[in-house]
Order: sequence, then C-alpha cells, then structure tokens
Amino acid sequence: MYFIKAQEYRYEWWRFIPTLLITFGFYFISAYILMSIVVAFNIANGIPMDPETFRNTANPEALGMSQNMSLVVFLVPSVIAFFTLWLTIMKFHRVPSGNIASAYGGIRWGRLFSSALIWLILLMLAELLMYSLAPDNYQYNFNRTEFIPLLILAVLLIPFQASFEELLFRGYLMQGTGLLFRSRIVAVILTSVAFGVAHALNPEVKEFGYLATMPYYISFGLFTGLIVILDNGIEIACGIHMINNLYGSVLVTYESSVLKTPALWTLRKVDPWTMTPAFLVMAVIFLLIMRRKYAWKEWKKIFRRIPRLSEMDTTGK
Repeated sequence: MYFIKAQEYRYEWWRFIPTLLITFGFYFISAYILMSIVVAFNIANGIPMDPETFRNTANPEALGMSQNMSLVVFLVPSVIAFFTLWLTIMKFHRVPSGNIASAYGGIRWGRLFSSALIWLILLMLAELLMYSLAPDNYQYNFNRTEFIPLLILAVLLIPFQASFEELLFRGYLMQGTGLLFRSRIVAVILTSVAFGVAHALNPEVKEFGYLATMPYYISFGLFTGLIVILDNGIEIACGIHMINNLYGSVLVTYESSVLKTPALWTLRKVDPWTMTPAFLVMAVIFLLIMRRKYAWKEWKKIFRRIPRLSEMDTTGK
C-alpha cells in the first residue's frame, strides 16, 4: 500500500532531480554558513584553531568549538533539510502533507513513540549486559553545566535529523526506486547501500574501517526498510532512529563517534565487530514484538512485484 499510494501522485523520475538538488543545496549552504560564523567568531575573539587536526580527527575542539556547539553546527543543516525535503515533495510531487509519512493520510504518532520506547528498552538491556561484562570500560562524565544544554539541544534537534534521514532514504528514495524497478526488495537493498555510503565519511568508519562498520549501517537500512514496507509508513523507523541517536549522544558515547557530546558515559574501548551481531539480535526481537503488536502478516509482499494502478484489484495489494 505504501508504494501503491505513491502512484496517485506525480512520481515521474525527473521530479526527483529538483527535489534533491534543492534539499541538498539548502543542507550544504546552511552547513557552510554555520561553520563560517563559528570560524569568524573564533578568529575575531582570538580563539586558537587547528584546521589540520580537525580534518584528521573531526574533533570540534580543534576549531575552538565546544561539543554542544558542534552538535548544533552538525544537526541544524539536517533540520533545515528535513523541512526543505518535506515541502519540495509537496510542491514537485503534489503529495498532500498527510501522505508523506505514511499511506494513511497522517502521522501515526502512537507508532512513533511506542517504537522509540521499545527500542530504548532493548538498547538499555544490551548496555546493561555489556556493563556487567566490563564495568571498567564505562567512564562516568556527568557535568551539569554541559549535560543540561546537551539534553535540551539533543531533544530539540535529533528527532528532526533522524527523521530527515528516514524521510530521505526509507521514504522518498525507497518509494522512487521501488516504483522505478517495480520491486520492494530491490528498493530496500539499494537504499540501504546508499544509507551506508552516506555514512562512509563518519569518523568511526575511519577509525575502525569499512569492513567493521559498513555492515552495521547497511543492516540498519535493511531493518528499517523492511519495517516501512510491513507497516506502510516511516513512523516506526523514525522512532527507532530518533532514540538510537538520542541514546548515543546523551547517554553512552565513545571517542570516535560522529556525535561528539558530553554524554553521561564514555566507552573507553569499543569493539566494532560486536556492533552488527548485537544490532541484529535486537532487530529480530523488535520485529517479533512489532509483528505481534501490529499484526504484520503480509511478509511475502516484500518479494512481490509492485503493480501499477491499472493492474490493481479491489484489495489494493
């Protein structure tokens, strides 16, 4: 139904070009402006900067930024891109606002919040297990003057940043590639690989290597893409992505994380080879819970061809 509904609107291939150009244009321009403002302010105030170290480590402190300020500079362009993408989809594809997130004419907030809560519980259970095995690997960092602003900024900005990535990859691009190839599974695979490539410049990828990190990003894309197909909307995927990023920025972080923040705990050592297996176990548990909660039964449709509207029967499947 998610792909069927999209065919009611103007999803010709050429309409994707101005939509993506405008969206990423606003993203990169806003990122450049924000970074320029920070650099200009630091120069004017004599704050020392080391651009070479920043290029090599992506450490915001090398440009004289606090971790909270770097979070703003990193996330605000995604917030701007989210609203830009939403509006351009409405403009160029003539999609009503209520049908962008799902096939049901509106955002299903209950799915978003329930998925976030369940994923948070799974994250915390996994973290408790890791803590029980290696408690000395956790460094407690609480600093009120840094943590309270972090919490406020993260809660305000990360939901939009995560939603932008879900809207782009699991919403817009997955619908587009699905209709192009008339295949749900091809759409999921292509957008999952694209999601992995989009994160290839993250500092953790540079630190641990492609073989250790790319399977995690691609698996995350496959997992959330599968959910979008089963649930006919991106709300559950957004809930997972939001809480995943909030957890990694506010509660537990590590040195080479792309979100460098004064989180409550910092991992002294990270084993990147355990990331993907641990994630897959959590993903299976989550899918089983959601399957029971929302009565997902049409698993075979993942592999079925997407019919054209003219080929549809009265069931809408």
